[in-house]
Amino acid sequence: MVNEGENLTFIVGHYKSGSTWLDNALSCHHWFRGISETHIFRYILTQDLRTCTNNLFTKTAWSEGGLRKLPRQRLGLWLQPLTKMWKPVRSPYERPTTLLDLKLFDQFALKRKLLRSASKEDYCRNFFQFLYEKLQPYKYLVEKTPTNMPYVPYIKSVFPKSKLLAIYRDGRDVTVSEKFMKNNLTGETWSFHDSVQTWRSQIELQMKYEKEYNIFTCSYESLLQDGKIVMCNILNFLDIPTDDTVIDNMLYKSSFQYITGRNAGDENQKSFYRKGISGDWKSYFTEDHKKIFKDIAGDLLIKLGYEKDYHW
Repeated sequence: MVNEGENLTFIVGHYKSGSTWLDNALSCHHWFRGISETHIFRYILTQDLRTCTNNLFTKTAWSEGGLRKLPRQRLGLWLQPLTKMWKPVRSPYERPTTLLDLKLFDQFALKRKLLRSASKEDYCRNFFQFLYEKLQPYKYLVEKTPTNMPYVPYIKSVFPKSKLLAIYRDGRDVTVSEKFMKNNLTGETWSFHDSVQTWRSQIELQMKYEKEYNIFTCSYESLLQDGKIVMCNILNFLDIPTDDTVIDNMLYKSSFQYITGRNAGDENQKSFYRKGISGDWKSYFTEDHKKIFKDIAGDLLIKLGYEKDYHW
């Protein structure tokens, strides 16, 4: 039972900063079942139940595109034994789950249950309770939406006993990663100025909410350099027993090399997992980029320990 969220963990930040990596890693632990990003809190607070449900079931990573993508998803599962012959493949139980992992009957049952919700809060509880019951035997569910930081107060009001995690990254690398993501994958308009400003806003919220709502925070860079220590600290925060063998498996099966088949630094600009390194901004920033970033968010680089001063 999710009740007040005692069986829920939310990864609440940040965009292009390693939240997918963290979700992948926790999904490889036998006590957790990851849930790909749903944006459920943003939707439910800004839309009516029907619109929220439509977007949840068709426009999120969790939906995988909805029913129209079901044949492709099922074909991928059937071909897994063949795929394993030339590259590592995680089982469905070692990766974040999606709508299409549910049986077709359960997909329709979930939609009906959500649309009958008496309130926005009931909607959220119904969603996670339904998944918790269908995805047994797991002790915890982990939901990852990297833009959830503004909704932390609401999340904790609905699920006061839930645990919150946030992974952040050098904002300069975030802007570069976001640029390639929007230019090459989503086709969205990208603005350097807006990207830096968004990073600043999200980090300021993290600093504001970290102590008030007991958010465990770690950096992308620390997970990259000291993954075993960081993962051990995360499991301790979640009150999960630590085991070296389990942690090694979590880090191995969520690694850039395992997921992509490429070494970190080997770039594929058309992939969501583009390069998998830190400090990539140095290859792309001009002096103008540096000046703009320093003006908007240079102080946060210092507060977070990425720089000692403005002389970079």
